[in-house]
Amino acid sequence: MKKIIIIAIVVISLSVYFAMTVFVLPEKFLAKEQLAPRPFLEAKVSSTEIDLGESFRLSTVSENIGDYGDIHILSVSFPTLSEIGQNVKIVSYDFSNTPIYIEVGDEIGAKYSGGLETIIAQYPSIEAMNRPVYPESKYVMDLQITPDQPGPFTMYVKSIDIPHANSFSHYPIDGTLDHQEEYVLVYAVNVNP
Repeated sequence: MKKIIIIAIVVISLSVYFAMTVFVLPEKFLAKEQLAPRPFLEAKVSSTEIDLGESFRLSTVSENIGDYGDIHILSVSFPTLSEIGQNVKIVSYDFSNTPIYIEVGDEIGAKYSGGLETIIAQYPSIEAMNRPVYPESKYVMDLQITPDQPGPFTMYVKSIDIPHANSFSHYPIDGTLDHQEEYVLVYAVNVNP
């Protein structure tokens, strides 16, 4: 008889535990406010017109104006280049991770999916990353760029915070889409022959 009572207590306890984990606890977890980092980005080009052979600077300040986040990414891509080579040099940065160079043909994340969706890079870029990202933290990257062809030299700049909770988890939140189907700020310098 004691065994039956003990078995009944164990079965009832396990049933209550599983019912709680399936029906009650997920609702409590989902009702809890999720942290939402929010990037903001400013970029400045030192000159909008140069002669071929001259250089200009692209200075960026990227910050988190939202909650604590796991990762903060600043990306600068160059749709008018086939490779970065000697055209772009990192003058300074204060991100916690060394910036990486993305080359044409590299497999990269797309559509703010955190790597779940990927594409093949159509043009080169530089990505700087900081982890973790605290509220009100700012990060700077300064590039020296020397175009090797006359005409408009275009740059795409964006910032993304992870977790990517909503459309405010990337900056800009609308406008021009790049090859990753992510929004970018567009900067151009006219290179005279």
